[in-house]
Amino acid sequence: MTMREPMTGASGMVNARDLGGLRTPDGRQVRFRRVVRADSPTELDTAGLAHLLDEFGLRTVIDLRNVEEVAVDGCGELRERVSRYRNLPVHGPDRQRLDLTAVSADGSMLDRYLGYLEESPDTIVAALTELADPEGTPALVHCAAGKDRTGVVIALLLGVIGVGEEDIVADYAETAVNSELLRARIGRARTVHARGGAVATLPDWVFAAEATTMRRFLDQVSAEHGGIVAWATAAGLEPAVQQRLSEIMLEPAA
Repeated sequence: MTMREPMTGASGMVNARDLGGLRTPDGRQVRFRRVVRADSPTELDTAGLAHLLDEFGLRTVIDLRNVEEVAVDGCGELRERVSRYRNLPVHGPDRQRLDLTAVSADGSMLDRYLGYLEESPDTIVAALTELADPEGTPALVHCAAGKDRTGVVIALLLGVIGVGEEDIVADYAETAVNSELLRARIGRARTVHARGGAVATLPDWVFAAEATTMRRFLDQVSAEHGGIVAWATAAGLEPAVQQRLSEIMLEPAA
């Protein structure tokens, strides 16, 4: 996988990265400064805001958090500084954040990720459709940690435009180096404290991003739905929108 531009300038976020540089099997490459995936921007400082708005040229924020998170944790200054803000909640059957609920004994994220496809197809399609608008990018896609809900939506975006499976898996797994920062970040969330959440007691796998988890997810989507493109089409993402996504996100092979 091609190394990508670090988002070190986005100070106040701990899990932000530009999707630029990821590749399709036929040699095309995701354009830089189209989409950033990240944790919540509520702690962005002045320099981080300037980096995203002035240097990156951010136009759109797609917030995948639920209504309670938005209301209690807030959105930070960024919401008022972009031309478009869309709250498109992605949730599984319990409709709650992983860090606010009992965790499964086996450490598996797979069922939760598959649950997003079952419970939130409309909002996932809406998020991808926003990114297909030529006036919508550069865009920031985020949830609380930028790992689970964001990880699934970004994997679907990359799959729709034809990025190779190994690059999708590697992009997801890049979050692993930020696991301790994410634990601390989630521990500061007001929604966690409001529910008496004890983030320090949660097992490490809650904040992990294992390559095998995303690989199993992609395998399951292929087995159950015929692949990401087939799932997205069945969920309502029109072929014309998929084509626009490819045109906006990809540059031709060298």
